[in-house]
Amino acid sequence: MRQQWFLCFLLMFSISFGIGTESSFAQPAVDEKTVLQICQALSTKAPGLMPAIVPPEAARRLMTNYERFTDILSGCLSAAETEHTARRAGFLVQNTRYETRWYFVLDESSIGDIVVEAFRPITLADDGEWQTFPNTRVVTAAPTASESTAPSSETADSRPITKGHRRTAYHHMAKKSRASANADRESAPPPAAEARTTSSARDPYIVEFHYATNRKVSDVQIPAPEVSGPESSPPPDESPAVTSGLNLWTPVSDYTGERSADLSFGAVSVRVPEGHLVGQVELPWRVTILGHVFTRNDQTRYFTLRDIERTTEDEWITSLSHAKGKVREKKALVFVHGFNTKFQDAAFRMAQIIWDLQFQGTAVLFSWPSRGEIADYGYDKDSALGSRAALLRVITDLQKAGFDEIDIIAHSMGNLVAVDALSNSAATQSPVAIAQLIMAAPDVDRDMFIQEVPNLAKVAKGLTLYASANDKALMLSKRVAGDIPRAGDVPASGPIVLAPLSTIDVSAVGNEMFGLNHNTFASTKNVLNDLKILLATGAPPPRLSEIHGYPEPPLVATYFRYLP
Repeated sequence: MRQQWFLCFLLMFSISFGIGTESSFAQPAVDEKTVLQICQALSTKAPGLMPAIVPPEAARRLMTNYERFTDILSGCLSAAETEHTARRAGFLVQNTRYETRWYFVLDESSIGDIVVEAFRPITLADDGEWQTFPNTRVVTAAPTASESTAPSSETADSRPITKGHRRTAYHHMAKKSRASANADRESAPPPAAEARTTSSARDPYIVEFHYATNRKVSDVQIPAPEVSGPESSPPPDESPAVTSGLNLWTPVSDYTGERSADLSFGAVSVRVPEGHLVGQVELPWRVTILGHVFTRNDQTRYFTLRDIERTTEDEWITSLSHAKGKVREKKALVFVHGFNTKFQDAAFRMAQIIWDLQFQGTAVLFSWPSRGEIADYGYDKDSALGSRAALLRVITDLQKAGFDEIDIIAHSMGNLVAVDALSNSAATQSPVAIAQLIMAAPDVDRDMFIQEVPNLAKVAKGLTLYASANDKALMLSKRVAGDIPRAGDVPASGPIVLAPLSTIDVSAVGNEMFGLNHNTFASTKNVLNDLKILLATGAPPPRLSEIHGYPEPPLVATYFRYLP
């Protein structure tokens, strides 16, 4: 009898427990990993990759509805939840060139239906217009008593929006997300928690900036996505999204190391990895076997180029003027890279400097035609000499955009461009004017550099030289140039010391360098801290406790040394 009562009690408890917990156990788990797996299966047309939580019929409908749009949906990078109820979930998915809005209808234990409702191009101004996919529908699900209803289809985020103009202004991204970061930390700050809670949230690790280059555009072109259907055609009173007219930004795959007769203008978007260490540019490994290149791309571990866009010079100047009104500091920073640097590498270094300095002004990369090979040192040198007028043109454009305070960081052979250009400008009737000229490990003939410094002082308020005795690339340059001393070297007799020049010997930085020990100025956080203070205040050295005058007292210091 007791056994029967116990069995009855156990049966009733099981039924009660099952009823009370049905909703929690039956609720399908739709998280970021699941969404990215579904996106990957769809974009690669591989239904076998679809997770088990998606029934075959739902997977078939998804594949059928969106098989024409895999170019838009390719590159499933990240997913952020925007909505979650008992019957419906929403996610904002970042693809390579677009971001897309996904909705999931949830059954008791699976995903009943999936709709990719809308897409828009990823633009540097974050103003790409949302467009609906043709012949698709918004996912609807009857709300339960305990959940709120889905957003109205008439809200700004869900109503269909037709194509319009691309952006007309640049907006420097990712500044709010790291405004409170500590510059002395070894690793980059994590994204703000609230950055993934709304559909308008953007990746806080993305850094964006303008560029100008006299390189040739790569022959590898990015095809424009073809979207058919009645919704894809713009109304008669609206211009199409991609034409040959003005006021448009067009995507570019890359720039080569070959020289162009004219300048190209545009903007770049780079993602900094979550585990980024201050002063480093984390790049994936590359192995070439029998002519095949093997590499590993992981945006959470390595710098990733997200977007290159080109526009007209007039539109670029307009974009700069808009940027000037949006950023905190009304100043521009121009970075001129060194030799043995491809365009993408220059973009990564520019992004790293912006991120590590937490620079709040408008940044511009000036990229001259370097082939990115050590064996092409002579070609790079000729390219640098041929890029002087182009750099002056960029400075003039910045002045047209309203910037009256322009700082220049020239690195390695980039100083051959900057020093020669500014020195020649000083001899003209209308010389350009800049605030700070920062010359990092300059690969310039030492004697020629000394002759140019007085002219540089006429156009720059401040001149700073970061020199190093341990720079392997400068040693290589010296040998190629017939053992002629370089301006960025520190021989036994000491670095270059001139009255208008603030010289800092950073030989003691060590061997944490990027590429041939040649990025001393950007590969140690204390040197970066010194650079940050210089750009912010223009104060003369010593700006840090690690930087000391030399010779030491009681002798009069003539230059400075970094001593960690």
